[in-house]
Amino acid sequence: MSDIETSLKALNEKLDWIIQRLDYLEAVLTESQQYPEVLDFLRSLRVGTALYGEPLKTLDRLISVQRLVTSSAQRDEISKIILHTLALHGSLNLSQLTREIRSQRGRASRVTVRKRVKALLQTGAVRKDGTVYTLAQ
Repeated sequence: MSDIETSLKALNEKLDWIIQRLDYLEAVLTESQQYPEVLDFLRSLRVGTALYGEPLKTLDRLISVQRLVTSSAQRDEISKIILHTLALHGSLNLSQLTREIRSQRGRASRVTVRKRVKALLQTGAVRKDGTVYTLAQ
């Protein structure tokens, strides 16, 4: 793991910890029903903190995909698009993946996409959770 990946992972963990603490403080203040102005401030602070978290997680997924793509050069174009799409959008089902690939390439067969996703599942690059696929990290 590179220095950038380590730093990004540490930053994500810290942001998650901060958001959990803000949620806890908000719950305590909501229960006590005191200091409504502080409660409003905490909510705004939590929303602002969460805005930083999602781009960092997306960046982390993109770095993971880049490592996967460069480590195995035999990946075809559709597999690369699948990996990049999952990195950008998070969890998607097969129909959503097919639509995304079709928008990028101009054409895509659901059967072909399913075959590529199945191959990525076997290599461990992608994980299936119910009907949606996510990057294995």
